[in-house]
Amino acid sequence: MTRLESRSPFADLNTALLQITADFGKWQVLSALLRHLMVRKTPVAMLSPPMSDHMRKDIGLPVINDRPPRGLPHWI
Repeated sequence: MTRLESRSPFADLNTALLQITADFGKWQVLSALLRHLMVRKTPVAMLSPPMSDHMRKDIGLPVINDRPPRGLPHWI
């Protein structure tokens, strides 16, 4: 395929748009386009849970001590 050949599945996009508009109606096509543009992108979910200090030590990363220090038991 050369750079001058169209990669579009439709020979003429205007003709395809006219066909879609004729099939579904102008308002439905317009509302579908607006819905597509207004879709809120959700943030990417965390791929893995945070690592424990034990796992961080195993792979050579520094330990993160974000937990408060444990106090002495009340009976001591």
